[in-house]
Amino acid sequence: MTREQVIHTIKNILQRFSLRELCVFFCFVVFAGLLWYAHAMSSVRSAVVPVSVTYGGVPDDVMLSDSLPTTIYLELRDAGRRLKMYGVNPLSFSFNIGDQLKGESGTFNLSSDVIHVAVNSLLQGTTKLQSITPEQITGSYTKQHSKEVPVRLVAEITPAPQHQLVGKPSVLSEKVTVYGSARQLRSVDSIATKPLILTDVKDSAIVQVPLTAIPGIRLAQSEVTVRIEAEQFTEKVITKPVIAKKVPANMHLRLFPAEVHVMLRIGVSRFNDIDDKDIVVSCDYPQTATDKLPLHVTCHNPYVTFTRCTPAAVEFLIEQTTNSSEE
Repeated sequence: MTREQVIHTIKNILQRFSLRELCVFFCFVVFAGLLWYAHAMSSVRSAVVPVSVTYGGVPDDVMLSDSLPTTIYLELRDAGRRLKMYGVNPLSFSFNIGDQLKGESGTFNLSSDVIHVAVNSLLQGTTKLQSITPEQITGSYTKQHSKEVPVRLVAEITPAPQHQLVGKPSVLSEKVTVYGSARQLRSVDSIATKPLILTDVKDSAIVQVPLTAIPGIRLAQSEVTVRIEAEQFTEKVITKPVIAKKVPANMHLRLFPAEVHVMLRIGVSRFNDIDDKDIVVSCDYPQTATDKLPLHVTCHNPYVTFTRCTPAAVEFLIEQTTNSSEE
């Protein structure tokens, strides 16, 4: 039968019934479905329920085998509505194995009795435990060497327009402890963060940045805290004299102009921290024939992020003197 024939047949059936009859029919269908669901929820049945497993009491310098199960499966028997609750509220428990981790390496074992006791403490009184998979857990462990290495921040941070970063982003935990064999640790001199990319930064912030894992190396922590400071900036223009450097003892360098304007960019909160002594404008005595000397601006204020000198170069006149002097 083709699709068109099926649609035509359904239309013919629907035309035989009135709207009221169709509503009654669908109400009976819904009612029957509810009765079936209620029966299913009250009837006793079996179901397989997963349980998350963690292992506690493990020292930082001990590595467990990779084959340890993180999930065990319980076959349970109970009323359907009670079994459904195990899916709504997943089960989990932790085994403390610290007292079994003795020596440089070895094995540990969680017997079926231990697992049964832990599982039964989680089950409702009406639930019957049919089976556990796996019935027991066996694993191995190895003690590792440790080493503290610096954290290397990998970041690309762009401030918003009319804003600037206040200093460099800082990692609050400058070092991290790593674990591995002596041979592996010899090749590890730092741990890099995963790339931190932020744009349009306007305010200060503290963010958690994951560390980049190294195969075979275990980290004492998986992430570090990074502090980023940003604020709106303003500009200030100051006038500074130009200092001539490396002038021979019998020469005098006359500069035109002798003073220049220096534009500074600084955060609004640090505007009053600018001291004229922080800014030095200088030029070097010419070593070759030239018309102008380029100016160099030295800033000793860590909060000033931009300096520009106007003009950027000065004209000069060399005069020979009889007195020995150096500027």
